[in-house]
Amino acid sequence: MTFTVQLFAGFAELSGPTVSLDLPGPATVREIRRALKALWPDRAEDLEHSLIAVNQAYAAEDQEVSETDEIALIPPVGGGSTEDFGSILITEDPLDVGQAYQELVDARCGGIVLFTGTVREWTSGRQTVYLEYEAYRDMAIRQMQAIARDVCRQWPGTLPLQWHRVGRLYPTDIAVICAAAAPHRQTAFDAARTLIERLKKEVPIWKKEIYADGDAVWQANRP
Repeated sequence: MTFTVQLFAGFAELSGPTVSLDLPGPATVREIRRALKALWPDRAEDLEHSLIAVNQAYAAEDQEVSETDEIALIPPVGGGSTEDFGSILITEDPLDVGQAYQELVDARCGGIVLFTGTVREWTSGRQTVYLEYEAYRDMAIRQMQAIARDVCRQWPGTLPLQWHRVGRLYPTDIAVICAAAAPHRQTAFDAARTLIERLKKEVPIWKKEIYADGDAVWQANRP
């Protein structure tokens, strides 16, 4: 059987947006990973830290897959179309903090906490010229929806917001806004922190950092 695997970030640079694997079927996620390691032995460690999604949901190693499944290799994650759940946005357009604030203004909420993540110019002594952000959009929206549901379940009455920009960003550009409005300030702080921490760990968005010396590196956030 031939399995098609979608690729992102640094893996997509190896062989394009997809790779085909010929395996006896049905195969498991573990066998897909093993075949990818055989294809790229020098990337075995990165592949070990990557996740595999089947039909836009993270899959266990023993899950069986078929030729008709949508399979994606998800490198460790680090965000125009829009989708709303709470307020969820993945866009190539600049992010506006004032607009995000207005999205959350509500007479029932006494606290609004906004976190903005911006592109910094210097990282570990290296000068960054710009970043390139890439997202597995459909799955990213789904994961952001799941995070929003969990936040609303944990803190009833909270209004969550998750916005991420993709494409090319320069130093001081806003890459992400995570925010929460809640009846009380401590809840707003806790919810906003949870949103950004989980987004960075769980949502398939990656960044490529282009340095002034001409080097370029895909940066990953490892849980």
